[in-house]
Amino acid sequence: MAYKCSNPECAAPISCHEGHENVTDCTFYSKAKEEKKNNKVLQKLSLKSSLPWTGEALAIEELGKVTYRNSPVLIGVVGKADAGKTTYLAMLFTLLLRGGMFKDFSFAGTKTIQAWDKLYKTLQVQQAGGVVFPDPTPSQYIRFLHLALRNRANRLNDILLSDIAGEAFSLWATNRNDVNAENARWIYQNASAFILFIDCEDLIKRKSLAKNDILDMAQMLRHDLRSRPVITVWSKSDKKHDVHPKILEKLKDELSEFFPVFAEIDISNFSYDDPDILVHKNNISVLDFLLSKIFVPVGSDIIIEDDNKDKDIFLKFKNL
Repeated sequence: MAYKCSNPECAAPISCHEGHENVTDCTFYSKAKEEKKNNKVLQKLSLKSSLPWTGEALAIEELGKVTYRNSPVLIGVVGKADAGKTTYLAMLFTLLLRGGMFKDFSFAGTKTIQAWDKLYKTLQVQQAGGVVFPDPTPSQYIRFLHLALRNRANRLNDILLSDIAGEAFSLWATNRNDVNAENARWIYQNASAFILFIDCEDLIKRKSLAKNDILDMAQMLRHDLRSRPVITVWSKSDKKHDVHPKILEKLKDELSEFFPVFAEIDISNFSYDDPDILVHKNNISVLDFLLSKIFVPVGSDIIIEDDNKDKDIFLKFKNL
């Protein structure tokens, strides 16, 4: 490619004003070449920075990239550290990629495809066998994964699923005003529904201590719940049969007292069959349940019964 020399009196690359036989040996010509290269880099950076979205998970200040078109539904994913919250999100998207479907909604896109893809890749079987589960969410992060779903009436609904560190929820469950529990407080104040994770593996190891931690979190969750729906998820439920029966019974009884409409479901990321209900059905059913509670049809059909309805032009436009 030919570059114009930085010396305005020079005719390079046709001939060099400084007498260089090879114009590339000239300082003025080389300077012009470097300047043009730098300008191209700046143009690319400018273009990249002006893109409306990057595909990465959204921070609070970036939620406007979704909220501009409608009011999204925020689902708070609640649970202690290592309860399987991020792994659940990874499995959910993996199932959608493989053709999994919601009951009343169809997948219509996402503004966080890069973040979803990173989670998806962690669940792929490695060459050495097994999978590498997603890294724990850093304690200082609060991020959101986005799904655009269309209902049967073809209306677009934006869904945001939170992904924050379990440590924040543990602190919040002990003291809702803890200075380090700000992320958990924000989720609780702004979410439309909640998924409460119960770690079966932790119940096996720590028994009653783990049970009490879950009940503390559930107690805080119901504090100002209002009518927001909650579903309790027994994660790593392929090991649920090893949890002490009395602990299971006591936990279920108390949770059912906490929440007016108690709903629970078992999920796992390890398949024993194909399809496996715990993996292939229940992971999607978690969100299905909440969506069915959030998007409840308002009002009832209006039926007008009148012998003179055929004579009245307005009554011909009744709702059936």
